[in-house]
Amino acid sequence: MDALSQLEARIDSILAKNRVLEEENRRLRRELEDGKRELETENRTLRDEIERERSAKRDVLAKIDGLLNKLQVETE
Repeated sequence: MDALSQLEARIDSILAKNRVLEEENRRLRRELEDGKRELETENRTLRDEIERERSAKRDVLAKIDGLLNKLQVETE
């Protein structure tokens, strides 16, 4: 019976450790999802900012082209 008791104790220990590991796994998955959401939000913000910068650059280049054309017409 002693071997059976030892086996039972070992199984209980393994099951307890498994429960702890499952909870840690859930916690880590939650942390991962939270971090992923934060990075996705930051990524969207940065992409929006880049698009605003590109749009501003296009506007400035269009104005410069307009001014250059105006100068060219005036000097002809």
